[in-house]
Amino acid sequence: MFHIMVLSIVWNGQQIPIEIIYSDRRRSWAIEVKTTGDVLVRVPSRVSEKKVIEIVQSKAEWIAKQQVKFQTREKELRRYADGDIIPFFGKELIIKRTAGPSRAEISGKYLNISIPDSFSPDDAEMIAHDLVMLLYRRLGTTVLDAYVEKYADLAGVTKPKLRMRLQKKKWGCCTPKNGIIINARVLLAPKIVAEYLVVHEIVHLRFPHHQKAYWNEVERLMPKYRNVEKQLKDDGWKWEF
Repeated sequence: MFHIMVLSIVWNGQQIPIEIIYSDRRRSWAIEVKTTGDVLVRVPSRVSEKKVIEIVQSKAEWIAKQQVKFQTREKELRRYADGDIIPFFGKELIIKRTAGPSRAEISGKYLNISIPDSFSPDDAEMIAHDLVMLLYRRLGTTVLDAYVEKYADLAGVTKPKLRMRLQKKKWGCCTPKNGIIINARVLLAPKIVAEYLVVHEIVHLRFPHHQKAYWNEVERLMPKYRNVEKQLKDDGWKWEF
């Protein structure tokens, strides 16, 4: 069992909200500052609220510095102009823009985007953005299917139904009826990241927690998963449509 509480600490006169996740199964502490600036603290259920605040407050400077680092990252607005390059599942596609019915499709090394020429340049760019997002979401279930089949077999679980979504924060999750959801943004990342996310969620079908048994199974299936975890935390903010 687990429960969640939102508290706050203070640094330089500013309050920093902290989401505390208490778990009966947890034996150790973990403090994480996400690229969004959100702060998650996972602790055993037996730890008092006073002790949680005391320990997290002692890390306030580090937390604040991490938040500043993420806030000051310059996010480049992705463009969808003719000749621009966009990643797709480990390869680079060249964007070809034409006038015509609203459509996006991949053909060889090209990502073809057609939009009626009646739209203004700004509106056309927004439409191109949406068309590409929907295309990646639709194709994701096909390109990741081999990973799902492979690791479901290796993990000894029934092959789950895969769905792709567009999410700002979560990279993946499980559903109650033997399904997994992967963020379509992962198709902008190196292939190993997509493979890792499939492993991560499939192992959750057996172990619905992040305890030692869970990570042992992840490591068995992907011995160098820690390298990918680091890459996901360091570079995940870049993989945006």
